[in-house]
Amino acid sequence: MSGLKTIDDKGRLTLGREFAGRMVQVEAAEDMVVLRFYRAVPEREAWLWSNELAKGMVDRGLQQARNRELSDGPDLEVVFSFADSLPDEE
Repeated sequence: MSGLKTIDDKGRLTLGREFAGRMVQVEAAEDMVVLRFYRAVPEREAWLWSNELAKGMVDRGLQQARNRELSDGPDLEVVFSFADSLPDEE
């Protein structure tokens, strides 16, 4: 997108639908404004992006899922049999 735009009387500038919902950082200087696109990560998920081992494990698991490299689930008959063998709580 390039061309001239006018900032309205409330200080807004429209960029077009292709930019709708995007997060930007605004850097203003004397004669220009620069918009940089950003993505935010929720605080509770930020640890993953700074933990290379954990991120690698997640990436590997996602790739295995894409390749349909799935493991068999648990044998539920064995699990139920084990649960039935446990003594009842009193």
